[in-house]
Amino acid sequence: MNVKWVGGPCNPDSNGRHFHNQHPECEPMHQNNQSRTYLFAGGGTGGHLFPALAIAQRIKEKDPRSRIVFVGTRKGLENRIVPEFGFPLYRLTVRGFDRSRPLVNLWILLRLFWSLLQALVLVIRIRPAVVIGTGGYVSGPVLFIANVLKKKTMVQEQNSYPGITTKWLAKYVDQVHIAFLDAKEYLPDAKNIHHSGNPVRELATCSSGEKARRHFNLRPDALTLFVFGGSQGARIINETVLQALPDLMQETDIQILWSTGQTSYHTVRQSVRNFSDRIQIMGFIKEMGIAYQAADFVLCRAGALTLAELTNQGLASILIPLKTAAENHQEANAKSLVKLNAAVMIREDDLDKQRLIAEIKRLAMDPHLRIAMGQAARASSFPNATETLANAVMTLAHFSRK
Repeated sequence: MNVKWVGGPCNPDSNGRHFHNQHPECEPMHQNNQSRTYLFAGGGTGGHLFPALAIAQRIKEKDPRSRIVFVGTRKGLENRIVPEFGFPLYRLTVRGFDRSRPLVNLWILLRLFWSLLQALVLVIRIRPAVVIGTGGYVSGPVLFIANVLKKKTMVQEQNSYPGITTKWLAKYVDQVHIAFLDAKEYLPDAKNIHHSGNPVRELATCSSGEKARRHFNLRPDALTLFVFGGSQGARIINETVLQALPDLMQETDIQILWSTGQTSYHTVRQSVRNFSDRIQIMGFIKEMGIAYQAADFVLCRAGALTLAELTNQGLASILIPLKTAAENHQEANAKSLVKLNAAVMIREDDLDKQRLIAEIKRLAMDPHLRIAMGQAARASSFPNATETLANAVMTLAHFSRK
C-alpha cells in the first residue's frame, strides 16, 4: 500500500448560538503527557483548504505538542499550500464523479475503492485522536474509514447548501459544524449540529478607514466601493462595471478600489484612464483587511469565505454569485445574507449595466441603508469561529475512544 507524502463539543459562542447535544465544557481538555495527532481531510479548492489550515494553526498555537497531518488529492491546491505551512501532506488517488461521462465513473469507482484502502492504512498508521473533514471528495473515504475504526470525527461545512460529501457523512460523524443556519435543513440525519461559522484568516488593518484609503492612494474622505471577483478576478463583473462606469462617475461621488485579477488588469486599466483620479486599479490585492477597511460597501462574488470576511467586517454588499459553482452553492450563500437584509444579490443571468447602476446608486445615496445592511451583516458574523472550532476539535480529542 503506497500512500504518498509531500512537504513538510463546545458551549454556545458569545452570541448564544448553538444547537443540541453540545458538551457542557467549552475549553478543550488536552493537558496530558502525550501529544495528540489531528488529521485534516479536505482540499481541492481554497474554500475547503483554508478553513482547515485556520483550525490547524489555532490548535498548534494552543497545544504546540500536537501533531497536525493533512490528507488531500494529487491535483488540489493543497499540494502547493500545505507544505508552505509546514504540515505533512498525504495524498489519496480519489477523484470526483463525472456526471457527463458515466463510463468514466467505473474507473473512478475503482479509484474510490483503492482510496478507501489507502485511507485505512493512513488512519491505522498515524492513529489520529480526531479526523476533521472540511469538504471536497477526499473527505469521504477518510472520514468513512475513521468512523469504521471508531475515531472521533467532525465535518466543517462552509456553504449554505452542503456538498454531497457533507450530506453523506453528516449522519455518521460525531459533530457537524455549519457556517450558515440554512444548511441545517439539508442535513436531517445529522445527529449533532453546531452553528459555528467559518474560520477565516487574520487580516492586517490600519488604525482608521481614512488611513486605509490613503494606503491605496484614494481620497481619505470619499465614499468608496470595493470591487473584486476573487484572486483570479471575475470577467462578467469587470465587463459590467466598465459598461456602467461613465454613468456612475457622472451620477455619484463614489471612488472605486478595483481588484480586477491579473488577466483583466491591463484591459481595465486602459479603459478607465479618463477616471484615474477616482479609481484605483490593482491586479491582485494581498492586503484584503486594509481593502475592506477602506470600503463603505462591496461588489463581489459570494464564496463562503468571502462572505465570512464581509460579515466579520460589517460591510454592506452587492453579491454576484458564480452560477457555475458546484451545486450553485454561491447563490445559496448569497440568499442567506439577503434574507437577513445584509446584502443585495444579482444573479449573473440578471446582471446588466442598468441593474448594476441602480443597485450601486441606491447604496451610494442612502447611508442609512448601508449602515443597516452592515449592522445586519455583522450580527450574522462569527468572529471567534476559528477559536470555537479549535476548542471543539480538542475537546473531541479528550473524549476520543480507545
